[in-house]
Amino acid sequence: MIWVFAIVGLLLIVVIGLVVIGRETARLAASPRPAVFDLAVAVEFIADRLPAETQARISHEDVRWILLADADLLEETTATPVPAGGEADDLLDGSFVDEDMAVARIFEAAEREGRELVDEDVAAVLEVRLAYLELIGAVGGEVGDEVD
Repeated sequence: MIWVFAIVGLLLIVVIGLVVIGRETARLAASPRPAVFDLAVAVEFIADRLPAETQARISHEDVRWILLADADLLEETTATPVPAGGEADDLLDGSFVDEDMAVARIFEAAEREGRELVDEDVAAVLEVRLAYLELIGAVGGEVGDEVD
């Protein structure tokens, strides 16, 4: 008699476990993949899609430096508290960071470090970076299938 209860109990535990695992698997399958910015993949993706003139002037290391400089400058900008009515409020209202200002900030950082970059090259990297961010689902609609 004890064996019957043990077998029924074991079957009940297995069924409950399978139901819980199945439910969580279905929930995770239906949820969107998280957007993960992989710097090495981003550098390759961006460098391969830059205009030919830009590819002739800058290296993969320059693309990497531009991406890191932009991230550092964005972090600096957002880490500083802005008084009410300032540009942080504009961002919350749905405005975007001015692309010309982003290029100018990166260009100034490049000059400080002695890097010889052209404004058009920085702008091209940032433009293709936006395409990468859209592809991985960090901005815009759904996540793309795969980064080549």
